[in-house]
Amino acid sequence: MKRIGLIGNGIWGKKILESLSRIGVDTVVFDLFSKEVELSVLYSKLINNIDEFLSIDVDGYIVASSTSSHTEILHALAPLGKPVFVEKPLTNLFNDISILKSYNLKKVFMMHIWKYHPGVQMLADFAKNGQLGQLLGVKSRRTNWTSPRTDTNSLWNLGIHDLSICESILGEIPKRKMVISEKHNGIIRGATVLMGKNPYYSFEVSNRYPEKNRDIRLFFTDGVATLKDEKVDYISVYRGDDHSNLKSLSENRIAFDNTPPLDIELNEFINYLKGGSKPMCSLEEGFRLIEHLFEIESLANE
Repeated sequence: MKRIGLIGNGIWGKKILESLSRIGVDTVVFDLFSKEVELSVLYSKLINNIDEFLSIDVDGYIVASSTSSHTEILHALAPLGKPVFVEKPLTNLFNDISILKSYNLKKVFMMHIWKYHPGVQMLADFAKNGQLGQLLGVKSRRTNWTSPRTDTNSLWNLGIHDLSICESILGEIPKRKMVISEKHNGIIRGATVLMGKNPYYSFEVSNRYPEKNRDIRLFFTDGVATLKDEKVDYISVYRGDDHSNLKSLSENRIAFDNTPPLDIELNEFINYLKGGSKPMCSLEEGFRLIEHLFEIESLANE
């Protein structure tokens, strides 16, 4: 049995802990403020003292603390030389990029969960195989009401996912063409971003929708392929061109593996600790995506 040191017992920390428990991983949790770990989790120990936590021998670490704390935490973990899996985004502070690069981190990998989503991977296959003709563009939407994260705005909390999805489907992140943002007291609470052309990629993020939306749509010359929600286990395909009659359209659902993406990425990290292949998302990818996000935020602030 492998032992993991989990840093952070917040919303995502608890989900990660539950997943590690299902996998059968012994987990030691560090969190400054938590007083207990869910009793349903079989393999866990909660520690509030960082020195005590770092003194415990583990096979690897998972960082699920607030984004603004990642740089300080990676600085503490760097001398230990153990593999580290970090929740996105790597940081939300521009000056931290050069600081993090100076640490010369060798075994740090990113948890860009949507790259592990079987539905996103199926959409990427549609984009490549030409079954629905030429890909014209992609639209994704990530909206809900408010956010439990207080150290990042909506663009950083939500938009980082859209960039990883964009890269998965298009193989790259196109040049930014337009950014429109909604600000409240100087803080971005919503944004619409348009990138590239032929195909384009457009995404909307917002903490101002009473309803939660997590959908991705690919528009082809001969049809549309849609992932309607992160919890469905199928892609909806509608065949038809720009002249098709609505009455002639029908939904064809193509099922995919419904294993939760979180379980998939954590299994990949645990297998790496056992001598398997490196996790899909490298530290370099983490730097690349936040550099794109800084550029988008800069356009939003013009």
